[in-house]
Amino acid sequence: MNKDNKSSSMKKDIFDQPKLIEKLINNRIDFSRYSMNFPEIKNSSLNVSSIDRVIFTGMGTSYNAALYGANIMEKISKIPSKTQNASELYHNDYFYTKNTLLITISQSGESSDVIEIMKSAKSKNIFQIVISESKSSEAAKISDIFLPITSGIENSIAATKTYSLSLLLLLQLSLYFAEMRKISISKYLEDIKDFPCLLSRYLNETKNINNINKIARYLSKYNNIFCLGRGSLFTVALEGALKIKETTYIHAEGYNTEELRHGPFALLGKNIPVIICANDNLQKGKNVSIVNDIISCGSPVIALVTDREKYISKLANEVIFLPELPEILHHFLPLIVFQLLSYNTSIAIGNNPDKLRNLSKIIKI
Repeated sequence: MNKDNKSSSMKKDIFDQPKLIEKLINNRIDFSRYSMNFPEIKNSSLNVSSIDRVIFTGMGTSYNAALYGANIMEKISKIPSKTQNASELYHNDYFYTKNTLLITISQSGESSDVIEIMKSAKSKNIFQIVISESKSSEAAKISDIFLPITSGIENSIAATKTYSLSLLLLLQLSLYFAEMRKISISKYLEDIKDFPCLLSRYLNETKNINNINKIARYLSKYNNIFCLGRGSLFTVALEGALKIKETTYIHAEGYNTEELRHGPFALLGKNIPVIICANDNLQKGKNVSIVNDIISCGSPVIALVTDREKYISKLANEVIFLPELPEILHHFLPLIVFQLLSYNTSIAIGNNPDKLRNLSKIIKI
């Protein structure tokens, strides 16, 4: 694939991500002091130290980002966090205190489900942060703090750069909250520092792109696909499955890796490939075990593994090698791989990934 070809908005958005990620990192992290930069929060009335619970919400791709947000917020800042779909949260009698924080993710800031829950939270005097691309949106007006995604206009219906930048901003926000709560973050910042260069190198390697294109053509002959991941890679599996559904019209489902054993195993067979994010080396033994079991059921396996992985790569039908990354970053590359797989599988089938069936998008700046 020629990344210089401007014919597709989705393709352009995917390949724009390294420079956008680098810009957001430099905007929010002061590497000279190893400190975070969130003037919007610093100059507000929010007391980060007093927060006793964070609720994350969104819809669609933004809901997947919210799932990641709750996971990384608890992990890094040690604040109890939960995620709920915006439409469900609105209709639930959810628990909150005077120190509860609501964080809403919405690319457009105009989703009706999102606006309803934000208005409800405002009536309860719950402090709100919205993560969005549009400062003039209804969500931004309701919120106490607006944090821009800084992706620029995303013309393709299938979200790519808005999602990856939302994840990065949620990671940065978690680091800022940790810093305000006197938790050391220097190791995390050191891990993040060189990531944009690594991502750019990966996308500029012709062999990587050609391999992804080849596997996309392989996937295009199937009607059903499972996508697997653990921890932050679970949200990648969910988002990857959503991208495949949106762009290819292939039925795809994202699962926590071990959850596949509890029911979905009954569906496995030669006509249902499984894409597994297995670049989390801390779970190597479990990943090898599940891959063996999937193969025994007859399903083809497409594995995303690190360059140094020696076991799953020999078992899988197709392999995508990824450079090894620190734990807090190991979801970013599989995410972009899924975007490329979705785009190229769509092309292989004969779809137009910029004009998706039955779907539309609000674009507002």
